[in-house]
Amino acid sequence: MRKLIKRMGLLIAAPFFIVLLYLFSALIGGVIPSGLKQSSVSLSLVEKPVFLTANALHVDIAIPVSALNLQQFSFLREAGFPLDNSNLEYLVVGWGSREFYTSTANYSDMKLDTVWKAATGDASVIYIAPGGDIGKSEGVVPIEMTQDGFEKLVDFILNSFHIENEKPILLKSTTFGYGDLFYEAKGRFNIFNPCNVWVSKALNKAGVSTGVWTPTTYSLLLHHWLYN
Repeated sequence: MRKLIKRMGLLIAAPFFIVLLYLFSALIGGVIPSGLKQSSVSLSLVEKPVFLTANALHVDIAIPVSALNLQQFSFLREAGFPLDNSNLEYLVVGWGSREFYTSTANYSDMKLDTVWKAATGDASVIYIAPGGDIGKSEGVVPIEMTQDGFEKLVDFILNSFHIENEKPILLKSTTFGYGDLFYEAKGRFNIFNPCNVWVSKALNKAGVSTGVWTPTTYSLLLHHWLYN
């Protein structure tokens, strides 16, 4: 009986140890730098900073419209995105699980089945929302980068869209109602390759150092606080 109780106790405790191991690994992955540095091809900085907008689980990248070649994003205009609105200052871009991302506008919308599907493997989507003067918002993190790095960041984002007939694939009627849009994306989402790892890869392409593995918000931002 004692052996049975011990085994049951181990089974109950195992998930907690796995979660702790995952979080500890994320912490170490955030502390260890990727080794990348800002590109020296162009020493001029983008006039407006790129921002990271974060919540407890997810980080988005906000890119300044003033520094963009809007022709590269003309497909947004065709989908009804307010690309030419004079109040538009930033494109807020994120990548994530299709099932979870498109159905979870707030934490109260979270469901066990969507969380499980995201953790075990799901198709991915790119989310784009309009942003105003994001720099005045609380909790945003400015990232300065060179013009060369900024162009590489934009290229990475554009190359993350799944393309069909030379155009990104819009998920029609999928929106949170803020002028935002969802598109099919490249890559599979899972617990080892979540949204924040995509953000790290995007920043790396721009020459900004991040941790070697940053699956959580705190691991991604921790590296920035320590090194950038």
